[in-house]
Amino acid sequence: MNKKILVLPGDGIGQEVCEAALPVFKALDLPVTLTIGDIGWTCWEKEGNPVPESTWEQISSVDAVLLGAITSKGKEAALQALPLHLREKAGNYISPVIQLRQRLSLYANIRPIRYIEGERKPFRCCVIRENTEGLYAGFDFKGISSTVADWLTHPNIDKYGPEEAAWSVRLQTRFGLERLFTTAFEYAKKNNYTRVTFADKPNVMRESGHFAKVIFDTVAARYPAINADIHNVDAVALWLVKKPHEFGVIVAENMFGDILSDLAAGVMGGLGLAPSANIGGDIAYFEPVHGSAPNMAGKNKANPAAMFYTIALLLEYLGFIDEAMRINYAVDNVIRTGKTVTYDLGGEATTQQMAQAIIDTLNGKYANKSASIIMVGDELLSGQYINTNLQNINLHLLKKGYKVKQQQVCTDDIHQIATSIIHRLGQDSLIVVCGGPSATSGDKTRKAIARIAGQPLEIRNDIWMEIQQKLKKLGIYCDSSNQLQAMFPANAEIIPNIAGTIPGFSLNIDGSKIIALPNSASQIQLMLSEIHSIS
Repeated sequence: MNKKILVLPGDGIGQEVCEAALPVFKALDLPVTLTIGDIGWTCWEKEGNPVPESTWEQISSVDAVLLGAITSKGKEAALQALPLHLREKAGNYISPVIQLRQRLSLYANIRPIRYIEGERKPFRCCVIRENTEGLYAGFDFKGISSTVADWLTHPNIDKYGPEEAAWSVRLQTRFGLERLFTTAFEYAKKNNYTRVTFADKPNVMRESGHFAKVIFDTVAARYPAINADIHNVDAVALWLVKKPHEFGVIVAENMFGDILSDLAAGVMGGLGLAPSANIGGDIAYFEPVHGSAPNMAGKNKANPAAMFYTIALLLEYLGFIDEAMRINYAVDNVIRTGKTVTYDLGGEATTQQMAQAIIDTLNGKYANKSASIIMVGDELLSGQYINTNLQNINLHLLKKGYKVKQQQVCTDDIHQIATSIIHRLGQDSLIVVCGGPSATSGDKTRKAIARIAGQPLEIRNDIWMEIQQKLKKLGIYCDSSNQLQAMFPANAEIIPNIAGTIPGFSLNIDGSKIIALPNSASQIQLMLSEIHSIS
């Protein structure tokens, strides 16, 4: 069934990223119809309304809205931007995004974040922010009137008088919080998250914090399979930076959620990478997080990645799951390759050039066949043994069309082995880890990989019997210590070793295939040839 999408490019770089990214719909050959509408600061300047009535009419007839970016300014700046004949009748400027959220009942702002590249443990989590209540509900006042002066008291007010004070109200309702928390747990359930964290400040905002806690606990009880906890928002901010992989869904009221979601974008790699969805009503709207960046407008330098990721969210919402995954994969690939990226990612590409690279990747013109090789062994580091395996593996991968992006030798230490692998997870499609001359390096390698995978080593009895038989034929004494060679992470696939006694194994973790091999050069060549994923 054909889907209708309204595109509202908006202001600043919104125009540029939309123009660069919209060809992806044609590249995917999707049954969608795109229409273009007006919204934003230019509309305000022309007619004193940033969301024209004609745009509301368009919104009412589509399945979803794709928003580029919006410029919002303060009360005085907005008034000064109007022609004289509009200043009295226009009223106060209200941000278009607030209007969309309020009028369309889009109470949940969903901002998924995940690992793309960099030297940290891969992660995926999501910040879900309440859109209609909290400190952004609009109850913001200048001056303390006589109607509230009896209870709104503070010693500082008397210093300059009630007119020289301003105050805001954090509105929270049972209705608003129930639907917010239910959305968070349903999202966690649908996307296989095992934890929902409510970020608030109940130790300071005692009444509203306790009110929200009771509702959160009530909703959480309906989802016993999901771990639910409440933490101070400042602590969540700290741990979101240090250990984002420990979170699942983070849910918060409007202002706290706004701050955390931008922080999360920074953890992901910057606002130029962060998408968002606004859901709740019959029509959802989607926008990149980066804003209009007026100082960059017209320079063709804006990063289009967030718009592509946002389009992927929109397509997932409309039911085009495979196409959404293809877009995410293509953008990831371009960023990780690093050849055609914008200045904020360390490159020199224009907005259009990066967008075209993403679409070319989507069409299969570039394949993500990058690899890393990690050799393990104290003897290799010391130079006691010549590291011929590194060269042999490298040549084999090159023949199979892989670009080897990194080669490394590390010591016989579980933590260092694990760290070396983690740094390449998600960045390379293939990571080959090879044990050194001693049995110790191989044993610690499998323990390190099991730790990364979060899976215990399990004995494979058939492999253990085979190892004992081979050692017996070779006249080698076999004791219980050899049993570790028959232990593998739970989901590992065994790689047979026809010429030797110790098998290898492979495991998919966070978008990378890890292949663990023994140290013998002749055995490695045979085992690599048998692995379908690199043939």
